[in-house]
Amino acid sequence: MEEKQIILEMTKGKTCRERLRDNAFLILTSVGIGLGFLLGLSIQRARPNSDTLMWIGLIGELYMRALKVIILPLIVCTIISGTSSTDAKSSGKIGFVAITYIVLTNALGGIVGIILCLLVEPGSISGNIDKTTQLDARNLQTVDILADFIRNIFPDNVVGAALQVSQTKYTERPVTRLVKLNSSHTWDNGSDAMVNVTVKQLTRSLGSASGTNVLGLIVVSAAFGIAASKVQDRATNFINFFKAGADITFTIFDWLKWSTPVGVASLIARAIAGMEDVTTSFSSMGVYVVVVAGGNIAFQILFLGAIYAIFTRRNPVRFFMNVANPWLMAVGPPSSALPLPVLHKMSTDIYKVDPRVAAFVLPFSVTLNRNGSCLFVSASCLFIAQYSGLALSTGVIVTIGLLSIMSSLAIPNVPSASVVTILIILSTVGIPATNVGIVMALEWINDRARSTTNLVSHQLAVLIAWKFCKRGLRLQSATRRELNVLV
Repeated sequence: MEEKQIILEMTKGKTCRERLRDNAFLILTSVGIGLGFLLGLSIQRARPNSDTLMWIGLIGELYMRALKVIILPLIVCTIISGTSSTDAKSSGKIGFVAITYIVLTNALGGIVGIILCLLVEPGSISGNIDKTTQLDARNLQTVDILADFIRNIFPDNVVGAALQVSQTKYTERPVTRLVKLNSSHTWDNGSDAMVNVTVKQLTRSLGSASGTNVLGLIVVSAAFGIAASKVQDRATNFINFFKAGADITFTIFDWLKWSTPVGVASLIARAIAGMEDVTTSFSSMGVYVVVVAGGNIAFQILFLGAIYAIFTRRNPVRFFMNVANPWLMAVGPPSSALPLPVLHKMSTDIYKVDPRVAAFVLPFSVTLNRNGSCLFVSASCLFIAQYSGLALSTGVIVTIGLLSIMSSLAIPNVPSASVVTILIILSTVGIPATNVGIVMALEWINDRARSTTNLVSHQLAVLIAWKFCKRGLRLQSATRRELNVLV
C-alpha cells in the first residue's frame, strides 16, 4: 500500500503534459528501440560492410563507454558509504540473505531452462544456420573458472582490480621428445633407432584479462567501509568523501541517461544490420528463440513476479511497471549493470529501501546474480544435444543443470562468456560442440533477453534483503540517534 500511495501522490493533480514529461524517458527509449529495429532491418538488406556497421554502432559504443566509466566509482563509493553506516553483524546478515537469494534463483533459472527444453524439444527442428562456428575455449576449463572465481574474491592489488581480473590461461609451447621408430618403416631396417619429435603442448599459467574485478572491489570496499564504522569519528572525513562521490556519480548519470534512446537505437541497429540471414534467425530457429528468449520473459513474469508477491504482499504488476525504465536500458547494450544507478534510485525513492542495503546488494547482485544466464546455458546445452540427435540420460541432464548453476556464479570475463560456458559444459559431459554456431547466430537476441531477466532479479534481490534485514537496521539507526542525543 505504501508503494501505491507514493505513486498516487506523485501523479495526483498532474496534467497530461506533466505526466508525459514524467514518463518522457520511458517513451523516448521505447521509440529508440523501435527505430533501431526498423533501421537495422532496412540497412541489412543492403549487405553493409564492416566499416558501415562500425559507424552505425559508434554512437551506441560511445553511450556504453560513458555509462561504464561511472560504474566503478559508483560501486566503490556506495558500498563504502553504505557499510560504514552499518555494523559488521548487519552487513553479514545482508550478505547472507543476498547470496542465498542469488543461489536459489540461479538454480531456479537452470531448472526452468532444462524443463522448457525437454518439453518443447527445439533441437528437433533443423535450419540452414552455419553449424561450424566455434569459440576457442581451450584456455578455460571448469576447474579453472572456479579457481579464478575464488582468486578474484581476494585481489592482490586494489588498483589492478579496477583494470583486470585474474584468469587462468593456456599457452602453446614446443616440446621435443625422443621417440622410437616403428619397425614397419622400410628405411628403419629393423633397428631400434630413436628420433627427436617436436610437439605442441599446452601449459597452464595464471594470467589476467582486461576488465574490472567487480567482485574483488566489492569485498575490498566492504572491508574498508566496515573498518570505517569501527573507527567512527576519526573516519568522518573518509566517509563523507565517498558519500559525496556517490552523489556526484548519480548526478552525472542523470545527465547521461537522456542519451539512452539514441544509444539503444544505434546498438540494436548495429546488431540486426550485421546479421547474414534475418529470415533464418526469426523463422527456422524460432522455436529455440521462443524457448530461451521467451522463457526468460516468462521467468520474469511468473517466477520473479510470484517471489515478489509472496515476500512483499504487493501487486507484481506495479513492480514491473516501475522496473520498465531500467528494463529498457538493459535491452540496448545489452547489460544489467549499466542501469545500476536507476535501480539504486528506484529502491530508495519508491520502495523506501535503506540506502545501505541498496548500496551493498545491487553491486553484489550484478556480479553474481544471473538467473537469465543460467536458464540460457542449461537450455542451450540441451538444445545442442537435441540438434545433434543425441539421447541424454537422466544423469547427464542433472550434471548439465548442476554445472550451469555452478558456472553461473563464475562466468569468465571474456566475450560471449555464456557461450564459452556452454562449450565448457558440453566438453565436460562429452557432447560435441559442432552446432554451437546456431547459438552464436542468435546470441544478439538471447543476450538481451537474459540481461533483462538478470536486471529484474537484481531489483528483487534488494527488496528481499530489505524485507529480512530492515528491522535490525531500523533498531540500529534508532540506537545511534539515542546515543547522539545523549552525547
